Formats: sequence, structure tokens, C-alpha cells
Amino acid sequence: MKFLSYLTIVLAISLCIVPVAQSLDMIGMTDQEQITTVPLTMVSGTVKEVQGDWCIVEDSQGTEWRIQVDKYTDKIGHVLPGVMISAKVEADGHAKEVKVMPNS
Repeated sequence: MKFLSYLTIVLAISLCIVPVAQSLDMIGMTDQEQITTVPLTMVSGTVKEVQGDWCIVEDSQGTEWRIQVDKYTDKIGHVLPGVMISAKVEADGHAKEVKVMPNS
């Protein structure tokens, strides 16, 4: 019976160690490394409006996207109303990368 008690304790401890070990792995990661694990959506379209760090982009299907472009966004070109852009956007709307497309 004591063996079963010890086995139960060992099992309980081992179940607690795995989540703690996973949490400790996250401690050593930088914010940038944690962000890159978020799935990204590609958005391409015309910038309709710029409001501070946020812009409204209309894609070819007429869908409007509210995208945050700030100091943490990798930018190629200037995001201004009327320009075509291609952006990698996180689920919360933050653009990880924005490229202004050349005029066609």
C-alpha cells in the first residue's frame, strides 16, 4: 500500500514539473521571439485612412482592415493614404511588417 502512495506522489510531482519547465523555457525568450510564434495574416490593399498608429486598408474584395503600424513595425516605404501596401498582420491587428508597393 505504501508503494501505491509513493507512486501517486511521484506521478503528482511529475505532472507539476512539465508545466513549470515549459514556463521556464519562456523566461529565457525575448519579447521578439515570443511574438514571432503568433500566426500572421497577409493583407494587401490600398490605405484609405491613417489615424496615428492605425490605418484602414481596403483589400481587393472590399474588406477593410484596421492595422496598427508603429515603431515596432518593420516598414519599407511610407504608409500614406492612397498607397498600396502588403502587410504581415498579427491577430490583434498589429503589423509586423509593411511594404509599400510600387505604382502599377
